[in-house]
Amino acid sequence: MSVTSSILELLVIIAIALVIPGPNAITSFAHSGLFGKRSNIPLITGMAIGLLLMELIIGLTVESLRDSDNGIIFLHWIGMIFLALMSIAMFNINLKSIISSNSRGKLGIKTGILMQFFNGKEWAFVILIMSQFIEPLGGGIIGIITIIIVTLIVCIPAMIAWTFVGNSLSELFLEPITGKRIVRICGTLLAFLWVIFFIRGPQF
Repeated sequence: MSVTSSILELLVIIAIALVIPGPNAITSFAHSGLFGKRSNIPLITGMAIGLLLMELIIGLTVESLRDSDNGIIFLHWIGMIFLALMSIAMFNINLKSIISSNSRGKLGIKTGILMQFFNGKEWAFVILIMSQFIEPLGGGIIGIITIIIVTLIVCIPAMIAWTFVGNSLSELFLEPITGKRIVRICGTLLAFLWVIFFIRGPQF
């Protein structure tokens, strides 16, 4: 697999992850609706820092296990378990309770950072993309940095976009029938992505 095709495949996976409303997206548009667009600047900054740290930690862990087939398989299936749980959770998620939980006060950089380490969806995607794409994108620290750069370039504008459309989207998601349909579609997309990773298997 060439570097170009690997980057394109990585971008497709990231795009799927971003259109599925996880904690980052929901918090971004809810927080923007409650406190205004500018209030999301420190929050999104924290999200970016947290994502960078998580990807670096997991990337180095994956790389240290590169010579251990069992280690790579273990990490791969940990990511698969997280992804499966997120898919199942999408069919039972209560968006209204998540949004109301963000209304207690303004969120800042620290919250944005910590959110990444308590985000099951984030763990699933980071583990899987790191285990799948480090080698195709140059291996070692080069592959890790490439993945970090690509994800940050795409994810930061996505969180900004969720911020700007926060008010209208929050109303749409809180509408009982429409909101339920949206999250079920998202759960189906996650299940589809799980199948893709299952077919690909761990990359050695």
